[in-house]
Amino acid sequence: MKIHKLTLSFLIITVILIGLHVWRMIAYQTFARENYSLSISVAEHHPIMGKFEFITENKNQSITISEDYKEDDAYWGFASGSQFKNLPPPYTLSCHWVSLRERKIYKGTFELPHKTIDSLFKLEKSKMNKFTPYNGPHAYGYNFGVGIAPGGMVTVWASGNHYFQKEIATYQAKEFDSYNWNAFGDELLNSLPENFDSNSKETDSIIKNNIPPEMEKWKNFSKKYLYYVQIIGFSDEVTSVDLECFNEESNRFKDNNGAKQLIYTGVPNHIDINKTELDDRKSYRLSEDYMISFKQEKKNLATGDTLVFVIEKSSNDQIKTIVTTTSDIE
Repeated sequence: MKIHKLTLSFLIITVILIGLHVWRMIAYQTFARENYSLSISVAEHHPIMGKFEFITENKNQSITISEDYKEDDAYWGFASGSQFKNLPPPYTLSCHWVSLRERKIYKGTFELPHKTIDSLFKLEKSKMNKFTPYNGPHAYGYNFGVGIAPGGMVTVWASGNHYFQKEIATYQAKEFDSYNWNAFGDELLNSLPENFDSNSKETDSIIKNNIPPEMEKWKNFSKKYLYYVQIIGFSDEVTSVDLECFNEESNRFKDNNGAKQLIYTGVPNHIDINKTELDDRKSYRLSEDYMISFKQEKKNLATGDTLVFVIEKSSNDQIKTIVTTTSDIE
């Protein structure tokens, strides 16, 4: 019996689609389930209203985590969800929001870096958040934070233990003419500035006086560099150094007797010196001038040279920090 060409074409397309779906499940490991939560943060004094979704799938089931957000009291880079859920890892981020200070509407759907997310869940549990489910044993997972900055910039972090936060990806959303999640978004945008009222008097003043957004600030915070971290001159009681950066990444580095440790991250803005007893630590805040130092040093790098951020023990429980290059310290 001959098969009609139209029927044959339909069968071929069906087989291809099924094959692509099976490949996606294998490649992205969506059959696995992990513990994670979702939170939304915004640039200071740049309030938004929007809908944000982590979308995943488990066979034929779609699972959505969403959060509506208007006020701007969750600072950019904050990643701390209220409740962990045991779900397959997310494969898509969907965003649709009204940027009130810009008087603009943004929208975007972005594919998340599956291999990066999968590798995080394979790290040692000491880097993860530890929590206790209701009537259950201890479990481990990550808080995923979505940060919204002016100009439609979207950043995703995974936050674990207090010293570990990693940037997953950055995206650029597109401007839209309407906010089609609900009617209130367009109404709020059209009624500005009279009907805006937030938790911050400063933000209220900015919105009502139509002060332009700070477009470059968070772009500068987000810049990353390849550089070594070198810890010098500390006593044996110092076990590690926690480094937080302007791009909101953070990690812990062991004191390896001056050995350099290569990283690719933002410019450091906060340092914790940890001693044998972790409750005994010293904290230091760094100036935004270091962003200029990193930029200048990178501009003058010779071929084959690499930036080095040195943390050196000084007198009276103080530290000395410098930005230099491998050729200058060797």
